[in-house]
Amino acid sequence: MLLTLESAEAFDPWSEPMGARGLALGGAVIATGTGSDAMTANPASMSLIRSYIWESYYRYNSTDKGHIAQTALVDSYKNQRFAAGAYYGISMAEPTAFYNGANLTRDEKYMKGGLALSLLLTERIAIGVNGYYYDYNPEDLPGRSGFSMDVGMVARIGQIITVGAVAYDLISDHDDAHPWSFGAGAAVFLLKKITIEADVVMEGKKPWYKGGGELILGESIILRGGYGKRESQDIQYFGAGLGYITKKSSVEFSIMQNVDGSKNTFVGIDLRFFLR
Repeated sequence: MLLTLESAEAFDPWSEPMGARGLALGGAVIATGTGSDAMTANPASMSLIRSYIWESYYRYNSTDKGHIAQTALVDSYKNQRFAAGAYYGISMAEPTAFYNGANLTRDEKYMKGGLALSLLLTERIAIGVNGYYYDYNPEDLPGRSGFSMDVGMVARIGQIITVGAVAYDLISDHDDAHPWSFGAGAAVFLLKKITIEADVVMEGKKPWYKGGGELILGESIILRGGYGKRESQDIQYFGAGLGYITKKSSVEFSIMQNVDGSKNTFVGIDLRFFLR
């Protein structure tokens, strides 16, 4: 996860699942997300490209001994104006948390599954909604579960700029530990080979800055890098990734390293199949 589990309040119902591309870019995919990244960061971006994608993903978290597996299906091919996606993700971890004056190692299980819809209003503007159920169960501590939803939009400006905005977790209860969260991002496409994006998510009054870029080498190789600083968790991190893409499938690898706060290392691998 893109957070440190140092307290019982560190759960983010909207921050999972995310695939290898999003992890490598530091989470900066509000304006350019595809596949499961779109359903996590901004459901409206499912309509950015016409595709029929089946995606399976695995990620390991070194510090918390965390394992995350997910699968997702996104169809924006059959209907030019309407896109739909479904996903399911499950994680298990053994984080050490500071709770009631002592360090506690506990088993945690987290499940999230949902459906996302996106509508292309014009050739340049799309809106989307992601509805999901989550269930968070830490051992011997109160958990959280329920339904919630995200809503977002994306817009193309000219030929090289895309912007996005999204509101997260609109149904569940909010307080100081679980503030309202809103995000915005902008991406620039250069020479059909380079994508650069910068995002900011406001978690209450605390910003989460994210930035990343990717470069296409030849016809099949993609290099990625990213950075993030999250004030609510007092962490900074760097991400990197490598992808090999063909017309029918892709294999993508990513790694992210926290450099402030928890020193977690995250490693992920993503398999995508382009069905149409």
